[in-house]
Amino acid sequence: MRKIDDAEIERMPSEPDSTDVENVEEIVFEGNEQKSAYVRKDGTEFPQFDEDWLKENVEVIDEHLKNRDTSENTGDAFTTWRQQFMSRVSKPVPEATQVEYLRLEKAKPNGQILCWMFVKEIHCVAIKREFGIQYFRSLLSILSLPFYDVAALTKLDLINRPNFDGATLFERLIRMNKKTGWKDESYKPQFPIYEQIKFTLDPETNTGRYRLVYQPAKVVDKIPLMPMKQDFLGEIRLWCYDSDTHEAVIVFDGDHENFRMLDPMWIVNMSEGDIERLYRHDIFYEDKDEHQAMRFQRVACYCYYRGIHSGSSWSEQH
Repeated sequence: MRKIDDAEIERMPSEPDSTDVENVEEIVFEGNEQKSAYVRKDGTEFPQFDEDWLKENVEVIDEHLKNRDTSENTGDAFTTWRQQFMSRVSKPVPEATQVEYLRLEKAKPNGQILCWMFVKEIHCVAIKREFGIQYFRSLLSILSLPFYDVAALTKLDLINRPNFDGATLFERLIRMNKKTGWKDESYKPQFPIYEQIKFTLDPETNTGRYRLVYQPAKVVDKIPLMPMKQDFLGEIRLWCYDSDTHEAVIVFDGDHENFRMLDPMWIVNMSEGDIERLYRHDIFYEDKDEHQAMRFQRVACYCYYRGIHSGSSWSEQH
């Protein structure tokens, strides 16, 4: 197969997006999609610290954050860390198709896709969204997502730090297929079944109201918990939220390389001492990123006061 670079893909003519949702009432997903759990190598399972968890615990967590000792916080100014420590990648163009369809997902609020990453350490692809992270065991399983989600991925650069050739090729293939109107069945995402809603037919126009029916995406139900370095935050200077890649970035004193985390749940697998250091440092973020950044801060706080860390188990604390 001839290698095609990104520039050549961009020059390809594009089929127009289908965003005609005028007569669509809602989007539904058949079946009951169970919540995924995180699993450590020793078999210990942890529930997702998701939006439901946050609503249940946010008041207690924020009270702990309010009363903690923050004397270790750095005196760096906001503009200083933003200029020095962020990735500075170009901002993606919002995917209009996804936005149009997401407002119809009344019972499944995953939210807009923020970024996607090939995570070599756990052999998964992670798709980070406004209200959580979906993990996929294989690249092809991503195509079980609705077409408007996969279309959104084609607008975002895959975070592929290991430079895995297979992930790079997949990214280009779905970008090409989207350009041609999803004609290649091998890389075609899920399209819905149109189902007319009863008693909605207008006798004058002979048009009805419809729901779009999808199957649940083939996400990993037992997510491998990311193995983390232990006791490595002794020289932490600060941590901040990178609004370009949607990761928490830990910055160290001296010449140590920055450490990045995509998923707040990875904090669960850190050492007790490292979690305490994150707990005592305020995370820097821009105002627009408050919800995402504070997920990291709140998970660190919750783990600290509940005694959850790499040497503990969920069952011991509950």
